[in-house]
Amino acid sequence: MKERFFFFVVFFLLVPFLVFSAPSVTDEGYEVSETEEAESEDDDEIYTIPLPDGYLSVHLGMSPDEVKAALLLYPVFGYRGERDVSILPGFDRLLIETTGDGYLDRCWFQFYSDQLYTISININTHEMDYYSVFRTLCRKYGAPGSFSPEKAVWKDEKVIMSLEKPLCIKYSDVGILESLENSSYVEESVTEKLREDFLNSL
Repeated sequence: MKERFFFFVVFFLLVPFLVFSAPSVTDEGYEVSETEEAESEDDDEIYTIPLPDGYLSVHLGMSPDEVKAALLLYPVFGYRGERDVSILPGFDRLLIETTGDGYLDRCWFQFYSDQLYTISININTHEMDYYSVFRTLCRKYGAPGSFSPEKAVWKDEKVIMSLEKPLCIKYSDVGILESLENSSYVEESVTEKLREDFLNSL
């Protein structure tokens, strides 16, 4: 009788400990501890800070000379000096085109009235993937204002930031873009430059 009483006392003392220390189980059947759940919540935390107006030392609104000096501060841009500077054919606009290193592939810096208004950065797809960049941008700046299979776009009063597939991030000055006739005219400038470079290479 004493043995049975002792067994029930021990059982009722241990049950709460076992219940509260047991790992939780998700709908998929994967066990997640309380510590892991807390870490997961931290990973999904959204900070929502203002959109950046550029990358590293280069910012929208800079003059050509300021951009050239800023590019030299970070060798990852691969800026080689005046050989990377050209005038867009037919548009009389300055373009700086660099071949980056590491995570950066090719970068374009477009100017209008001697002001940097568009930064386009191709990210090396061998070093980084689209989803990782997209998830990071969403955590920092919130959900994109518009989203399609081709690109995601964030916008505020000053900056338009877009992430385009396969893996290109762009920063554009809203004020300068609105001062131009239409955005398609702006986008064609880089396309025209690439087309001209290809024809010259034949």
